[in-house]
Amino acid sequence: MPTTPIGGAPYPAGPDSDNVPADLMELAVWASTRVVMRFADAAARDAALTAPEAGMVAWLATPGSLTIRTATAWRTIWSSITWTDITLETGYGLYGTTPQAALDGGNFIVLRGGVQKSAAGTQIIGNSVIGSIPSSLGNPLSGDFPIAMQWLSISAGRIYVAPNRQITYVGPDTGWISLNGVRIPLA
Repeated sequence: MPTTPIGGAPYPAGPDSDNVPADLMELAVWASTRVVMRFADAAARDAALTAPEAGMVAWLATPGSLTIRTATAWRTIWSSITWTDITLETGYGLYGTTPQAALDGGNFIVLRGGVQKSAAGTQIIGNSVIGSIPSSLGNPLSGDFPIAMQWLSISAGRIYVAPNRQITYVGPDTGWISLNGVRIPLA
């Protein structure tokens, strides 16, 4: 049976014997490996696809992620996010929304929410440890990450994430900081 020049879809040609069910089956098998396949989880995907090919795409109902096959492995390209509260140090509270962290795609820890001092009218002092990323999310790559903060000067604020997952605010004293949009690679 010949195949199309783009995509390699099988189709019956004039000299082929007439066998509509077999021809449709061959086309269906070809097409089913080139669309987003759906499986209960990675184990079900791996059991069904014993010889996966690069470029295959599969949705996993648990944990709710889209995966793609590379030449050697399945990689997550999108996954639903489960947010976990960041443990704040004593004296700190939320500013706007609860400070939280999540694992995004298995490669990054993402943060959201705002932090301020619990006592009204007090400021977050520069170089203060404000909280910790939950250990269940893995080990972050330590380093500095830019953040938004209450504008009090021309200085920019940032957070420093330590190897032990502690988050330190680095910058001028400020009324609040925002963790929204911070993406920390896993170590």
